[in-house]
Amino acid sequence: MKITYILFVAAVFILSACNNRKPAEELLNKKAAIPVSFNFSKAGLKVITSSINKKAQTMSTLYGNELALKTAISGSTNYPLGENLTLVTWKQQDDDRWFGARIPGDLVSVEVVKTISSNTGNTIANYQRFTGKELVTDTDTAHQQERISYIFSQKPSVMP
Repeated sequence: MKITYILFVAAVFILSACNNRKPAEELLNKKAAIPVSFNFSKAGLKVITSSINKKAQTMSTLYGNELALKTAISGSTNYPLGENLTLVTWKQQDDDRWFGARIPGDLVSVEVVKTISSNTGNTIANYQRFTGKELVTDTDTAHQQERISYIFSQKPSVMP
């Protein structure tokens, strides 16, 4: 009986020593990373909400500064000076580690809306769109107002 316990403990130690763990760097989704040159992490933005567009096979996350987060949580339609809302959109891809799961893939765009003061002293929304993996400035202004309205209309996720 004693030998059985010893063999069992030895087998547990041998099996627990065998693993196929990859270094943490290999587990990161580098494909979805925002370029360091964009200084995204320095902006100190917090997640407001996220969404999935099944038809376009994209997923988006709306980030905002502290002021934008407070405005979104309050449900106000008055957008005070100094708000910074950033909508990041990725193509979806299958997750290799979880069957049936979809994760962010290639970076599609980053849209930034900042409320600034106009020459007349009114608060206006300044919109910028960056596209592709290198986040090149998009100069097309055809749907700016529509996109600003869409970004401002996003409801915050319920957070504990």
